[in-house]
Amino acid sequence: MKKFSWMLLAIVLTGYAVHASAPGPGKRLTVAFYNLENLFDTKDDPATDDKDFLPDGANKWDDKKKAIKMDNMAKVIAKLGDEDGPEILGVCEVENKGVLEELIGNKLLKKHGYGIVHIDSKDERGIDCGLLYKKKRFTPLYSKAYTVVMPGTDDKTRDILLVKGIVDGKNDLTIMVNHWPSRRGGEEGSAPARAAAAQTVRTIVDSIMSLDHFANILITGDMNDDPDDASIKDILQASTDSVSAMSTNLFNCSHKLFADGNGTLKYKGGWNLFDQMIVSAPMIHSKGLLKYVPCSAGIYNPVWMRQTEEGEYKDAPKRTYIGKKFIEDGFSDHFPVYLQLEY
Repeated sequence: MKKFSWMLLAIVLTGYAVHASAPGPGKRLTVAFYNLENLFDTKDDPATDDKDFLPDGANKWDDKKKAIKMDNMAKVIAKLGDEDGPEILGVCEVENKGVLEELIGNKLLKKHGYGIVHIDSKDERGIDCGLLYKKKRFTPLYSKAYTVVMPGTDDKTRDILLVKGIVDGKNDLTIMVNHWPSRRGGEEGSAPARAAAAQTVRTIVDSIMSLDHFANILITGDMNDDPDDASIKDILQASTDSVSAMSTNLFNCSHKLFADGNGTLKYKGGWNLFDQMIVSAPMIHSKGLLKYVPCSAGIYNPVWMRQTEEGEYKDAPKRTYIGKKFIEDGFSDHFPVYLQLEY
């Protein structure tokens, strides 16, 4: 999608009142996020380190396995959030726009008429964030990729994808899709990298809110941190209650799920909720026309997506590979998350 300057972004943002209209009769849409776990094509990209996902690579990744993976991903997305699938879906761990085109062309998704926003990032493995949207419900106006500069290293990580658009031709919505640096090397040692990602998002939010105090912003993605970790709670300042959200301008819709013991991935027998949904304060305080439906945030984890073996990973997401073994009925190492918006 064509990139525009920050000056144009300011014009778009200050034009919220022009695009907004009177509330409709409680019309809803589902917004979701899914880490698709290594959705690669089978071709070598010399600019990235994709060698493990080639036919002669460590995972013996070929067209047959890719087709199975595509079918499995489409099966989840078709039912994610509601029986008609999400109107807007943020994704991560996708190699390029081509794999997303193949995904939305799947027989289970093609009828929905999804569009794609994707910008190649600087990640060394070549994996990116993207946005899928039903063209009949959401119209993108502007997109931009933001680079996260990690302290003390020249390593590159995934860009933050910002997309601003219009819901049903009436209501503005800015979405940020994230995939923050992993905990590889240890949670404490890698924390500064996620702190840098959180600060980048916070700066973007502050810039938008300075232009429009009633902006509808939805932040989602795999943060590689939980809702009560410092990157989310202190740096991004995603509040856990509606009162404090008035001062921080952000409310973490996923916090209660985590506080109740739920998670989107399992590690050594314990749950983490790295995949989160966060909205701007106007969306919970009825100051914007597009509103978060209270308590609608959820984790999509039906039985057929879970591991059944007894042990520390029982009920964990059924992933694509266990070691080097390809799992034909596997999906991803993360469960997807979703919420509903209404106007």
